[in-house]
Parts: sequence; C-alpha cells; structure tokens
Amino acid sequence: MSGSPRRRDFRSTLKEHERLASGTDDSTATPPTYQATTPMPSTGAASPSPASRASLGTSPGQPALHSTAGARPLGTSGSVLPELAEAPASERKWWRHPAFLVSIGLTVLALAGAATWFIISAVNDDSVAVSGLTLQIEDGNAHLDWSGPDAAYSLYAVHGSGEVVDLTQFVHGGTEAWVYSAAGLYEDDTCFVVRPTSSTGDVALDAETLSAQRGQSACVTDATP
Repeated sequence: MSGSPRRRDFRSTLKEHERLASGTDDSTATPPTYQATTPMPSTGAASPSPASRASLGTSPGQPALHSTAGARPLGTSGSVLPELAEAPASERKWWRHPAFLVSIGLTVLALAGAATWFIISAVNDDSVAVSGLTLQIEDGNAHLDWSGPDAAYSLYAVHGSGEVVDLTQFVHGGTEAWVYSAAGLYEDDTCFVVRPTSSTGDVALDAETLSAQRGQSACVTDATP
C-alpha cells in the first residue's frame, strides 16, 4: 500500500482539529471524507432475493405458510389389516360327549345293581334246601354228600356235649365235604348239620328246626363204612 492516502487522511484530520480550535462554524464546509484503505472480503454467497423467501402470514387472515406443494391427503395409502376370522370350534370327541358319559355311568350302575340283587337273591333264596344227605367214614375220614341247587352251604359239627363247631371251610364243590380224622374235629358221638348259608338261627338237631332252616343232619354212629 502507498503512503499517499495515509498523508491525505492525516492532513484532513489536522485541518478539522484546527477549525474546531479556532471556533469557526463552517456549516457549509464539506465534511472530511474517509476512504477505506482495506476492502471488505467477499464471501462469494449471493443474498437471497425477496421473491425466494417464504411468506409467513403476511396478509390479514392468512396464518398458514405458503407452500407450492399440494395438500397431503388424510389417511394412508398402505394396505389395511385383514379382518380377523373367528376360529372354528373344535369338534368334541364322541366318547367325551356328556350324553355318552351319562349313559355309561347309568349302565355301570344298572349292572352293579343287577349283580347285587342276584347275589342277595341267591343267598336268601327260600328254594335252596338240602336233601339226600349221606355220611361215610372212609379210612377214618368223614365224607358228606348231599343234593341241592348251586348255592352256598354251611357245615357244622354238633358234639355229644352240645358244643357246635363251624366246619364250612371243608365244603368242596358246593354239595360235598371232607372232614379228616387227623384234625380231631369229630368223635363217635358227633353229628353233622348241613344247611344253606342263608339260613339263620341256632344250630340244632331236632327235625322241626332242621326243616325250618331247610337243612339236614347225619351222625357218625349212623355212618356207612
């Protein structure tokens, strides 16, 4: 940079100080001019034109922004979710149906009742009676045999002293019994009484009691060898 502009600026400033010191008011005097010695750097960016700036509600009753783009439609253009279909009810198995279970339960109860009635009828059947009772002593063992329907029978030993011993466990095959002498369960004065198990009451040897209990008796003294 040359020294001429600096000298001119200094001279102008000195003249202005002298004028103010002398008290003269020169309103018409030309104000000193200052010349910029250093130019402003240029950024290279152009300032935007007023036409390109967005207008924010410049007009009365216009609060919205100006936009060149069209208004976006409400909603969405995406695909809608499919409608939920009700799940089909699973078919119940036939063997789990309440009606089937009830019928099975009733059938079981009916069969149980029939079996109970049959057992009670067989035990308490008045038609069950002992007939044709025979007693044989074979090799020291007492063999009793009688006739009667297929039912439960009881066997008793009545000793001469009046003692009664239940020997039903020796009954085999429904209408036959073997009493072994080795067990010592009978003597020469012993009599055997056979009657249906359904019969109740005291065991006796008299004909009236035996007839009422549908039983019969046989004594060792009357046994056939």
